[in-house]
Order: sequence, then structure tokens, then C-alpha cells
Amino acid sequence: MVEASLFEPRGDFIAGRFVLPAQPSGEILLEDPGDLNALHGSFPFSPASLEDAVKSAQQAFPGWRDAPLEERARPLRRLAERLQAEAERLAHVIAIDAGKPLWEARTEVNAMVDKVRTTLDQGLGLVEERSFELAPGKRARWRPHARGVLAVLGPFNFPGHLVHGHVVPALATGNTVVIKPSERTPATGQLYAELASQAGFPPGVFNLVQGDGAQGARLAAHPQVQGVLFTGSYAVGRRILEATLDQPWKLVALEMGGKNGVLVCADADLDAAAHAIAFGAAVTAGQRCSATSRVIVLREVADALIERLTRLLGALRVGYELDDEVFMGPVISADARERHARVLELARTEGAERLLDGGPTEGPRPGHYVRPSLHRAASFSPESRYQCEEHFVPDVCALEVATLDEGLAALNGTDYGLVASVFTRERACFERIFRESRVGLLNWNTSTVGASSSLPFGGIGRSGNDQPAGVLSTAYCTYPVASLELEAPEDAPTFPGFPSAR
Repeated sequence: MVEASLFEPRGDFIAGRFVLPAQPSGEILLEDPGDLNALHGSFPFSPASLEDAVKSAQQAFPGWRDAPLEERARPLRRLAERLQAEAERLAHVIAIDAGKPLWEARTEVNAMVDKVRTTLDQGLGLVEERSFELAPGKRARWRPHARGVLAVLGPFNFPGHLVHGHVVPALATGNTVVIKPSERTPATGQLYAELASQAGFPPGVFNLVQGDGAQGARLAAHPQVQGVLFTGSYAVGRRILEATLDQPWKLVALEMGGKNGVLVCADADLDAAAHAIAFGAAVTAGQRCSATSRVIVLREVADALIERLTRLLGALRVGYELDDEVFMGPVISADARERHARVLELARTEGAERLLDGGPTEGPRPGHYVRPSLHRAASFSPESRYQCEEHFVPDVCALEVATLDEGLAALNGTDYGLVASVFTRERACFERIFRESRVGLLNWNTSTVGASSSLPFGGIGRSGNDQPAGVLSTAYCTYPVASLELEAPEDAPTFPGFPSAR
């Protein structure tokens, strides 16, 4: 049984304590996507709270910036300990907030624990001070500098890990944060703030405010916020860039969507490829930026691969997120469920052959349930909305190609560039695809999902703006300061027409 108190609003977390808004401007009604009969609470929010949070973070910044690294690392390690100790509570809240099966929510919490270690052991090494001698008594030095107050705008699909993935490097490098979790997952944000409050951060270093999209827009555009760390859709990322056009000094790190393809060559292990494709398409109900939504397969193995893929997608179990042996829970909302129905209609109108019925379905409880769907397109078209737009539902489009050149053209044929996978036994083939593809992550004989926190994570095109997260997130949380340093002033050089200093 999940504790009801975990879903009771405690307010925003500002200056080291929870405070309910004095004059709320709105509230978030928290529904369980897998059980619409279970309304778990309403979370009030207010623009005034946002102002208080930014002010608190500003005031805390100088002391936190100047603290020795070990003083900043100590509460981060304690946060990892609290996450580990409360892993089961947090996993249950994530599951109910996001409709994510409990097994998957547990893996998310594990990733949060690991993020602290990866940042402290690997990420900080990427922004270490560097110095070298230019001449006797003259040195050059390059040091990272914290930016200030950073806004973290979180998504619903990984409401713990993807928020935490920005917060840890931001705090480790001396910044303070104001977090706005997704309006779909406020309870996860609240519990995360509770665990952070137990870690011993000085008041104002870690702040969290609830709110809707307008609250997030206010935070992103706030003149005292020095950077925006965002995970979400291309449409919202673009609006953030538009809102900050007159703030060129502000860092904007965007991790956006994907239209991710798997290229299956004629020599591939088809069982392994089908397993990876089905998993990547259906995990998190297709609601990952790295989800597999396209399969590009060489003609000689197309039928064999599609037969395997149809069987796997058709057999996986969809159900309530807290039930045993459920692989895929509901999608996040009624809008997402209806979007899947629209995707099916779009595929039909564009002439794609439906191989596996999917879309909206009945679940074990009233909820936003869908089943995976699979289509086969006759040819690739860069004008196809079905083939080229991100839909964020568990739907896969299979495309048969005659040559590797044709497959590469289709792989690169969308405006997105997050992740692709290649299934082949030949490294030379994989290396060719590396040279000619346009993605931020390229995997060999494994799924498009399941990135390592020890690697960069980010895309190009509509998938990102060249500010990769993962292990490289410490880099965008700082800016480099270069210094020329003389132990004693040099004799002033002489220049034609320039007067002597003496």
C-alpha cells in the first residue's frame, strides 16, 4: 500500500523548508494515469513563490560557489544515500505519478543514485583546472566558473532521473537551482525535495516550485536566472529559445525529442534485433525521447525480422503500473491516448500497411491504456508526417530498403538527430554509418534506449542544441575563465608612438 501522505501537497520548497503559497494562482490535480478513479491530490502554485525561490537561490549562490569542493560533495553523497534508503517509496511515487511499471520506476531510482557517483568521479574531471607555463614567471590558467542560479525544467517520463541529472552537476559545480517539475508529476518532485532537505544542503541552494507550463515559462525567462536546463519536446524548447532571445548571456541547454531509427543489415542477429526494437518501442509506453519508432531493414531479411517483431509486440503485457508482471503501463494522459489513435489514422491515410493493431485499449482499471502498433511503409518519404514526426506513443514504422545507401538516406531523413542503432556483425559497416549518420548517439547491436551516465547524452537538429547532458553536463553548468598570470610585472614593451610608463 502506498502512503497517502506522499501525495498530500506540502507546498514549494524554498530556502530549506516547504511553504504553501499564500495566494495560489492555480492548482495541479494529480491523477493516476492507470486508475482514473484514484485522484491523489491537488498541488497549488503561485508566481509569487517562484520569485521567492529565485531570490533564495540568488542569496545562497555566493557561499555555495565559494565552498570547497568537498563541502559541496558531502550533501550530494548524502542525497544519494537518502535516495537509496527511500528507493521503494520513491519508486512507488514515480510509478503512480507517471504510470510507469514498478520494475521500471525502480531502475529510474537506481540511475539517480548512480548519477551522484558518476558526476563526482567522472564529470568533475572534465572541468578541472588546467595551467601551464608560457615563459619563466608567466603562467596560463583555465578554470571553470559557476554560472549562478540555474532553472531545471523537468519532464514527466523520467520525473526523478532527468531532473536529478541536471541538479547534481549544477550543484557539484557551485550553482544553485530552482526546479519546476512537470505538472504531470508533482508528487515525485515533492518527495525529491523532501529527500534533498535531509541531505544537508544550505538553505537556498536547492529550491523547487510547482506549477503549470506558464510557471515554467516565467522561470525560464526570469532575468536573475543564469541558465535553463530543459528536457521536453521540440515545441516547448523552441518557445524557451524565443523567450530568451533578449538574454544572450543565458545558457539554454535543450534535450528535446527524437525520431529514432534502427538500421538492420542483412547479416544481423534477427532475434537480438527484434528484441531490442520491441523493447525500445514499448518501454515507458513509447514515451522516451530515445524510443524506437522507425525500423529500416535490408530487403533480404525484412520479412523474417517483421515476423519476430510482430510476435514480440503483440505478446507483451500491458496493465496497471503496480501489478505484477506488467511490462508496459498507460500513457500519461487522455491527450496522449487520443494522439495514438490519430497516429493510426495518419498511417492509414498515408498508405502504410497495418501489421499489428494497437492504440487505445481497455485496461484492468479506468485509465489511459494503449497497445503497441506496427506498420509497414512502402517507401521512405521526407514529406511523410507519419514517418518523420515524433509521436511519443508506442508505434513502430518498418521500412524495407534494397541497399545500405538507401537505408542511410532514410536514417538521416528526418529533422531529428538523437539516437540510432545499427545491427550488423561487421564493424566496418558500423563505422561507415558512424561517419555518415547525423545523431548524437549511435549504438551497435543494442537498443536505442538505455544510455550510460558515463557518456554524453544529447542530439542535433530538433533533438538538441549542442549542450549534451550525461557525463558532459558539468561542462554546460560552468563557463571557462582564462587567466594570464605574472608573478611580477614585466618591463613594459615599447611600441612606436606609445609613451613610456616611466
